[in-house]
Amino acid sequence: MDEEKKKEGVSVKELEGYAKKHRFEIFFCILFVLASLFTLVFWGPTLSIFLVGIGGIISVFMPDKIDQLQHKMASMVFGKEGATQLIIGIVALIVAIFLAPLIFLIIGAHAGKNMIHLARESSGGGRPPQGP
Repeated sequence: MDEEKKKEGVSVKELEGYAKKHRFEIFFCILFVLASLFTLVFWGPTLSIFLVGIGGIISVFMPDKIDQLQHKMASMVFGKEGATQLIIGIVALIVAIFLAPLIFLIIGAHAGKNMIHLARESSGGGRPPQGP
């Protein structure tokens, strides 16, 4: 049975099931691929690398604000109905094409926030005491 399945390939139903199960992974992979390709075409890699660094630096100094912003954006998007979410996703893909460095700024902000949270967690769970 498994050999027959290998010969036949993947069915449309299996692809649909996989896409429904992994929709966020597929969306972000497409977003990152588009941003990477179009930044090379329109902007050049220097600006994108610079903006990843800027996003990381900003979020290291303001991780809680970045975290709040991310949660507000996610709750706003996922609070909408399915058609509106699809439109927001399409707009994000268009932004990845025409304003690719903005995607890299956001990637840097996510990375910096996650790195500082991981460092705080690993070093003893939280922020060092502030003030007297």
